[in-house]
Amino acid sequence: MSDVSGELWGKGFPDIGSGGGRFALNQPERGLYCDGFALPAPDAEADADCAGQAGIGHLQCSDGRQYRIRWQALSCRAFEGSGEDVKGNSLKFRVERTR
Repeated sequence: MSDVSGELWGKGFPDIGSGGGRFALNQPERGLYCDGFALPAPDAEADADCAGQAGIGHLQCSDGRQYRIRWQALSCRAFEGSGEDVKGNSLKFRVERTR
């Protein structure tokens, strides 16, 4: 986040059926956590290898901030995106399945 130093780590929970999923990010040392969901964009069609799928979503954090996000799949195991809250604070994220 542009006004919070450091990184947030978390987990993603894909929903293969919808093409989106849920994810949870946190920064335990600051007591900050953010839960979000990613939905496929209406014009995004699933590719056999997942790469290139894209969509919109929402992220809400424990400190009250809310982000509208856009995301894009890098593979069936990873996606990245960005968003902005109403105060103009930006968020960049990447979720990658490691196992």
